Amino acid sequence: MAYQESGVTAVAQSSYPLVLLTPAAIHGADPREKAEFRLPSLRGVWRYWWRTLQDEPHHEKLLAKEEEWFGGTRKTKQQSPVHLTLARAMEGTMRENILPHRTSPTFVPALPAGGEVTVTLSVRKRHQERLAQYDWHFQYMLHLASFGQRSRRGFGAVQWTEHQWDHVEEYGESLRMTLERIGAADAFSFAERGCLVARREDIATPHPVLSAVWVGEGKESAAEVVKAFGRASHEANRYGSLGYMRGKEGKLSSPLWCTVRKIGGRYYPIVTEVRNHDSCYSEPRYERDRNRFLEIVGVRI
Repeated sequence: MAYQESGVTAVAQSSYPLVLLTPAAIHGADPREKAEFRLPSLRGVWRYWWRTLQDEPHHEKLLAKEEEWFGGTRKTKQQSPVHLTLARAMEGTMRENILPHRTSPTFVPALPAGGEVTVTLSVRKRHQERLAQYDWHFQYMLHLASFGQRSRRGFGAVQWTEHQWDHVEEYGESLRMTLERIGAADAFSFAERGCLVARREDIATPHPVLSAVWVGEGKESAAEVVKAFGRASHEANRYGSLGYMRGKEGKLSSPLWCTVRKIGGRYYPIVTEVRNHDSCYSEPRYERDRNRFLEIVGVRI
């Protein structure tokens, strides 16, 4: 992470060079023709992952805290103390199949794997003491998240160039240290393999919070991992307990957020469970389907 303070603009900054491990189908101004790396999409995902570490059970209090962090108009009516900028635009018109596990492909414009982009976080000098916490929450997101269409199934996986792990144990230790710096580690237990992170107590929030993180079997390519995610979704989610989009029933976002990270020259599936207090997660069917999903992507249950 590059940290710098500018006397001219009176800001403190941190820069994050990122590399796409898998194609990213991020909608741009013309989603049918091209994809583009968009800061509003990145900020939205960042806010989502920030919420996954908030144990506040009251929606109004959570919203007020979120707007204090990221700005908003409903509670605090303030601009965000933190700003995101791109060193250069990143666009792509190549079409990628976002359903590689199916016999009938679905092609959409996407940014190709291997693309590089640098995102800079900046705060005004009067908020300089808050930059470290923004950084740790941003790095937490970069351990677990993906971006764009089918991001919960491995598309849009990015890796920070400073995240160079030789072994799965190093990845787990990096995630544990990040949660410690945020001040959230006491809510979890940690292991070196399999289920790296597990919440200690029952979840009491109406919004999804971090429940567990698993790492599966490493592959030679990121594309193999993405294909395994697709196959797991098809085979393990026949009853919709792991997310669905059906007619009048609407949409249930999957509680399993899947991404890819490069560790020691191989590509590993990272599966994060984000849950709220809904009783459906205590049903045997959910646990059975979730464990089947994990088994297909190489997680040792």
